[in-house]
This record gives sequence, structure tokens and C-alpha cells, in this order.
Amino acid sequence: MLTPRASLLAAALAISLFGAAGCDRRESLVEIGARDQTLHQGIATEPQDLDPHMLQFQSHFSVFMALSEGLVGYDPQDLHPVPGVAERWEISPDGLTYTFHLRAAAKWSNGDPLTAHDFVFSARRILSPKLGSPFRYYYDDVRGAKDYSASSAPDFSQVGIRALDDRTLVIELLHPSPLFLFLLGNWAWYPMHRATLEKYGGVDRPYADWSRPGRLVGNGPFVLSEWKQGQVIVVKRNPHYWDAARGRLNEIHFYPIDNADSEERAFRAGQLHVTENVPGSKLRDYAKQSPSPLVVAPIFATYAYVFNVTRPPFANPAVRHAFSLALDRQSIVTSQTASGVVPAKSFVPAVGAYAGVDAPTLRFDPVEARRLLAQAGYPDGRGFPPIELVTNTSQLHREVAEILQQQWSKNLGVQISVSLREGKVFFQERIRKQYDLARSSWFGDYPDPFAFLTLYLSDNGQNTTGYASTEYDRLALSALETLDADARLAAYREAETLLLRDLPVIPLFHETSRHLVHPTVRGRFSNLFDIHPYQGMSLEAP
Repeated sequence: MLTPRASLLAAALAISLFGAAGCDRRESLVEIGARDQTLHQGIATEPQDLDPHMLQFQSHFSVFMALSEGLVGYDPQDLHPVPGVAERWEISPDGLTYTFHLRAAAKWSNGDPLTAHDFVFSARRILSPKLGSPFRYYYDDVRGAKDYSASSAPDFSQVGIRALDDRTLVIELLHPSPLFLFLLGNWAWYPMHRATLEKYGGVDRPYADWSRPGRLVGNGPFVLSEWKQGQVIVVKRNPHYWDAARGRLNEIHFYPIDNADSEERAFRAGQLHVTENVPGSKLRDYAKQSPSPLVVAPIFATYAYVFNVTRPPFANPAVRHAFSLALDRQSIVTSQTASGVVPAKSFVPAVGAYAGVDAPTLRFDPVEARRLLAQAGYPDGRGFPPIELVTNTSQLHREVAEILQQQWSKNLGVQISVSLREGKVFFQERIRKQYDLARSSWFGDYPDPFAFLTLYLSDNGQNTTGYASTEYDRLALSALETLDADARLAAYREAETLLLRDLPVIPLFHETSRHLVHPTVRGRFSNLFDIHPYQGMSLEAP
């Protein structure tokens, strides 16, 4: 049964379809889009805002990439860093100083020149203690950035980011970082149009309503044209974009459809070129088709649940351990037929030379789980307080939550209620720690274990569990400061071992990207980070 929200979205899509094609439905949106170079794409949840410094869900990055661009971009096939706003750069021999030379043709979508000063302004904003961006840690490698964010009287002149002139930007690091260029393609490093933010009060205030049609000024290949709440976000080609001549797509329509069944029906009806998700019940059927629109690929992501460790019962590590040991991860994976996911034996997925830690707390051991729960004062679940498991509304999340609910009831004797939240509400409640137990997928943003381990640092704004360990902080951060590859990996293993001993998070499985992609879509490639730049993407008749 569709939720009221899903029904409205399905109805909106149907109205859009018949309004475009006429009462006899001669053409679908997909067919019209292939002719007009208009891409129709699902994004699962609706953004609360289009402020890249306050991103909520990974799927929203698809919208941000259309509207903004950083100093570097990503190659669409393997995501190696390529010139973006910066046409070239130099790195000092010691690896500590990066000098970027901006394109003379770089402009904002209103025609204003884009300068190195805009990147300085953007850095000052995201690092501002007043803004409270959860992504300040993307600047941790930069000299003085963490001190600036933590200071009660911050002085930005001490931060290693400065404009030598309008087209030259210098960034100084605390230590060499081979992944720094990759980070610069991330949303946290996108430039911001200062005059617009100042006009609408968004410099140090989140959700200040400056990122609306007619107000948002970006520098990406597209500009925001329309945003119908709960229905569609429309972006159109930006004529001021420096590489506008290469672009093939004229428009992209993003649909926030948080029900995977509704999204799949929209795809079958010819209303979407690309879906954000695929219902688990349909994966096997699509996998059998030849050719198949189903695209499944490994990604650098882990599906998990998190505890609020600041309040009982999950303030007790024994309870957290019991909840983890009571889960049969293999059966959870089996339920996701044809998804390609694998049970998690660690929090960090294998990447490069790092293979994870095979944590004993992630094994299935219901006998030990019951013993630990009894040790915590809840023999066979007796006396265990009412617990609400919260997740945002999608079929996959609901299905997994119900499996966990059943396993905890069977193996621990505890009764857990499942509560579904709209994406915006879910995100805000987790940030405010207004939960006991919640879903928490994590996508690594660059190919290094620290992309995961940084999440549970004491001062990370994305750490919504309340977990804080000076020893964990020391181990994770020490890895960043060593140039020896073996020592770096060893420090990572120690940090992750400690994290999974303390267990503020219980990883369930390592994820895959699962999309339905219409055969008219060209220039879209699977990759480890599920990032798909629009430059070079096009629609062609099959």
C-alpha cells in the first residue's frame, strides 16, 4: 500500500506524463526526454535545502553536482580528479602547498566572474562555528582549519587558504595528503556566491532560503529553474558555465520518490530514465532480463544501525554487544536477492590494501547475546524498556528494520517498535540525538579508511551517537600523520578494532549501488562512489 506522500508523488508524475504527452499518451517522458535532452531522475528523498554545506543524503549530491563545481571535477568513468574551475595546479615538493589557477572563463550563473576570493569566502563559511556545518572535517588537512572552527574568537588569517589574486588560490596543508585532490571535488569545497548569501541572510545561518528558484546563484553546468515541493526539482543548462559548449543535456528533472515501488512503477511507465533505488522484490526479475536495465555495482558504503550511547539502555556496552551478536547478517543479505551486498565483518569496507578487521562483535552468536543481555539486567528480555527503531521511509529501510525487529524478538526476547520518518525529520532527529536506535548508512567520500573512521571522531558533526573516545581519536588521527603506508594501515586497524569493541555502530552489510537505467542514457558509468557527473552525459534513441 502506498503512503499518502508516495501516492501524491505518483499522481504528480502521472499528471506530468499525460500533460506532456496528451490524453492518448503518444509519448512517455523518457521518449520526449531523449528527443529534447531532458533527463528524468529519481533522488529518493527531498532535500531540505540546496546548501552544499548542509547536505543530508548522498542522493542529494546528484542535484548539487548539477548546480555547482569545485576546483577539480571527477572523470565520469573512474573518478580520478580532473580540472574543474581550476584549469591547472602545482603541488610543492613537500606536498604541503597547492597552488590553483582558475579559469578566466569561470563565471557564476548570473554572469558574475568567479574568483579565488569566492573559494576563500566558502571556506570561511563552512568552517564558521556559527553555521555548524557537519562537513567541516573535510578541511581538517588544511593548516589552521580545525583551530578556526573550535575558536570562540576565530581569526581566518591563520587558516591556510588565501587568494593571491582573482585567479590564484593557495591552500596549505598540515601534512601531505595524497587524497586531497579527490576531496576537492566534494560538495564541501564548492564555492558560494557571497552577494546572494548576504542578501538572504545565509552566510552563518543554515536553511536561510537563498537556494530557491530565482535566488540560487551557482557555478555548475545547470541552474535551478523550478522546485515544486514534494514533486520535482528542475535544472536547466547554464549558459555561463565555462564548458557549456560540451554539454549535451538541456534539463534534468529530479523526482523525490522515497517509495522504491512507486519509483519502479514510474520507471516502467516511462517516467524516469534513472532510479535511485530498486525494490528488493524486483531485483531478481530485472536481473533475468536481457538486456537488463538493472545496474548493480559495489560501492564504498556500509549499511548500519547506530545507538544513542548517551542514554540507557544503550549507554551500556553489554547491551550494544548483545544487540549486535543477536543479528544473523547472512540472512539479512539473503533477503536482498540479486542486490550483490555482502555481510559486514567490519565497518570500513575493503579499499586498496585495507581489508577491514573481521570484528568478533559482528559474528552471529545468540547464546552469547542472551548472556550479555542478562548480565546487563534483562534476562530473556524481561524488564527491557520500550525501544523505538527509527528509519527514513523507503521500502528497503522498512524491510531491513522489520527483519531486525524479528531477530531481536526471537534471539533476545525484546520488543522493538519500528517507526518510519520522512527524510528531513529523520536527519534532524539523529543530529539532535532524539532517538534510541536508528538506521545509518555511510558512504566514503574518498578511497581511504579514514573516510569512514572520521565519522566517529569526538568532534565530528556527523557523529550522531554521542560516542567519544580519546584513544580512538588518537589512533585514527595518527594514521593521517604518518607517511609510512604499513604504519598507516596498522593505525587504521587499531582504530577500527577499538570502534567495533565499543560498538556505537553495528554494521550490517557492505552496500552496492542499485539503479534502473534506461538504455537511452549515455555517458553514465558505474564506479565505487556512485558519482555520475553530467558533463558528457546524453540521451540517445535506442
